[in-house]
Amino acid sequence: MKMDTAKHCRAAESFVREFMHRFWSNDFAFFEKVLAADFVWIAAQEDQYRLDRDESVDLYRNICQSTPEVVLVDESYEAIASEGGVTVVTGWYYGINNPEMGSAFGSRQRLTVILRDLVGDQPFEIVHLHMSNPVTISRKGEYFPVGFSREAYRYVRMLASQYSDRESIEVREIGGATHVLRTFDVVYLEADRQYTMIHCLSKTLRARQGIGELSKKFPADRFFEVRRGSIANILHVISWDADSVRLTGGVEIPIPVRRSMKVREKIEQLRQLVISGGGSLPAELGAAR
Repeated sequence: MKMDTAKHCRAAESFVREFMHRFWSNDFAFFEKVLAADFVWIAAQEDQYRLDRDESVDLYRNICQSTPEVVLVDESYEAIASEGGVTVVTGWYYGINNPEMGSAFGSRQRLTVILRDLVGDQPFEIVHLHMSNPVTISRKGEYFPVGFSREAYRYVRMLASQYSDRESIEVREIGGATHVLRTFDVVYLEADRQYTMIHCLSKTLRARQGIGELSKKFPADRFFEVRRGSIANILHVISWDADSVRLTGGVEIPIPVRRSMKVREKIEQLRQLVISGGGSLPAELGAAR
């Protein structure tokens, strides 16, 4: 594969990753903006087959109104073909919702996205989107759905973990007001001299405590140090590489060279804890394939 083609494919994968995060953050304006005039959507439900652009916009409007915000905690995207200004990206993701919405769920979905190249600030437009839910209980070669049992166990553990994120944390702001925060709502902490900036989904607070003392209030299986003075919530990590970590809202935190390997290992460790529901599986289920 030529270098320029490889670079183009990576850009397409990044675009699809951003699209899916914005899709489940109910970003209606972005969804409508990136759809091509001849867009076709095959959605996950049985009656959502071959929707044109207008039908897709109407469906997504309903999704925004009825579906709580979803955070993608595990995902993979791969550009499998790119030729003649068209790129095909396939992938899957595992999403969980914000338990503060009054419910908790997790789901894995698969997708195929066909992109058409554009010139300008927007690199691609989406021509086709196909989303599907795995529904088979027994896997190939299984006489009993052992694999499904393992998934079900992990799902229950994940729900328990989500509800544990409802634990409140009291933070006192510089002005004297006390705020009750949920761990899910906090994106990252940032040192501000002797104070700490707490960046949440809907607001930013300036706490009276320094980041070292304040960070002790936050669960160690959710928050990790990216660099000195910056602590991120694993549930809001969108992507990362050797140089930086990207969070919900487009925030990018640089990783010091000397900490690069340690930070990436920590991210993988915490992601697995979130996906498994906060702990390792019993041996009899963990061994299932």
